[in-house]
Amino acid sequence: MKNKKNKIKTIFIASVILLMFFSFFQPTLAQYQNQEKIPGAQQQQKEFIPYLKDVINFGFAIVGILALFMLIIGAYQYLMAAGSGNAADAKDTITSALFGLILGLTAWIILQTINPDLVNMNPIKQIQSTTTQAQ
Repeated sequence: MKNKKNKIKTIFIASVILLMFFSFFQPTLAQYQNQEKIPGAQQQQKEFIPYLKDVINFGFAIVGILALFMLIIGAYQYLMAAGSGNAADAKDTITSALFGLILGLTAWIILQTINPDLVNMNPIKQIQSTTTQAQ
């Protein structure tokens, strides 16, 4: 009886491991297709590079929107801190929001200056070798 349970347990574990092994191959063979359209994108992308470009552009837009909200919150805190000691906290909030906005803008400018393809995210082209023959 104990030997039979061990065999069943071994077969079960082996089948689970085999199932996991074969399930790992499925994503590599499948063609990429995203499920959701990124806000601000023209269309739902079927290739990874344009999808990544849309995600990064959406991220830069979110940086701007969050900086605006934090500026509004900091201004409200500063307005309500009339006479109390909370004005320093409000100034810190405004400074942090401006720093985040400048940091995001600087990241985009640096990427644009170094190589515009880093911001445009064009598909990667195959590198061709340039061999020269010795004379």
